Amino acid sequence: MNLHEQCLLRYLKNPDELSYSTEILKLNNFILEKRFIVKNFVAKSSNINYTDNVDLG
Repeated sequence: MNLHEQCLLRYLKNPDELSYSTEILKLNNFILEKRFIVKNFVAKSSNINYTDNVDLG
């Protein structure tokens, strides 16, 4: 069972806790978004070639 399913089940059992489940999902989505950015953009753009333009004499 994933987090979204767990939050839905929690909401169905305790409808008063909708705001709590919503905040959990917002936080989870924020973390996933940051992981996606790091994995797909930062990591790929940080390939540095240390041997370019090196004058060895």
